[in-house]
Amino acid sequence: MRQQKLDLVEATGERTVDIGDLDFRRNLKFRAFLGLALAPVFRELLPRLRYVEMGRRGITPGQYFQDFRSHPAPYGYGDRFQGHYAIRLCRSISLERRESSAEPQRVERLVLETRTTLRGSPATGETASLGFEPSLGTPRIAGEARVLHILTRPQNPPGERWVTDVPEEIGFLRLHSLEDPFPTIAGLARLEDGFLELAGAAGEFAGVWGVANSDVFQHIHAREYTMAMENGITQCLAAARLPLESYVPVRARTIFRRPAFVGQSYRLDLRLFRRDREIVALGAFRGADEPPSQDDKRAAVFLRFEGKLS
Repeated sequence: MRQQKLDLVEATGERTVDIGDLDFRRNLKFRAFLGLALAPVFRELLPRLRYVEMGRRGITPGQYFQDFRSHPAPYGYGDRFQGHYAIRLCRSISLERRESSAEPQRVERLVLETRTTLRGSPATGETASLGFEPSLGTPRIAGEARVLHILTRPQNPPGERWVTDVPEEIGFLRLHSLEDPFPTIAGLARLEDGFLELAGAAGEFAGVWGVANSDVFQHIHAREYTMAMENGITQCLAAARLPLESYVPVRARTIFRRPAFVGQSYRLDLRLFRRDREIVALGAFRGADEPPSQDDKRAAVFLRFEGKLS
């Protein structure tokens, strides 16, 4: 009997956030999105997607791209958020210029696309007692997330890692075409007309990844790059003498190219650009021993964070 394929798998869930997941306006921080947008997917949907079984055959869904959108409310939100999670299996076909060839090559990828909608109850006014939940209104969208995991065989030699045939473990999913263009560093780095680099606001931040930055997959967790970028933006805003309390984060996109591990030194090169009240921050993580470069396409992790001055 032929198996009926599903367009997607879905799940819902509710979570009470920690006090450190909300900023002083009670809006979600980007660093909180990792737990809200991805943890429930692995907790609720892992048995259906059979990642463990795929892993035993050498196939791994590696996180490549994350796109977080915050929808700030004037007085922020309460402590509870409802999430709706949907995962689709997509095929991406693109023409890309690879290092081994001067001509663009056809690149095919199998992608698990997760889309998350987070709904929260907005506060109707300032909280009566500092730090405690205020009076709340009707739930609304507080945040959205889109995350792409690419199926690969990481233990294979270079050039033999792409997965192009749908693994049997997720064969119950209908294969879609990836709707949006495949995310690239060049695309994230492209600035719209009118943005100018803020003089004196560029920053270079160095450090060493340690145990506290690692996760059970043996590499540095995605949250650590997000937190380092948020902290770096604060330093650059201060260097540009912009009012820190007026900065409102609205979107954060990240491309992960190479993992990092405990004991490795890193450098984050960060630049700020401004158009009226809009702020764009571009960040590139490299190994500390790599020479400075304007070629962001070679960055291990590349980030574009957007915000505005209220």
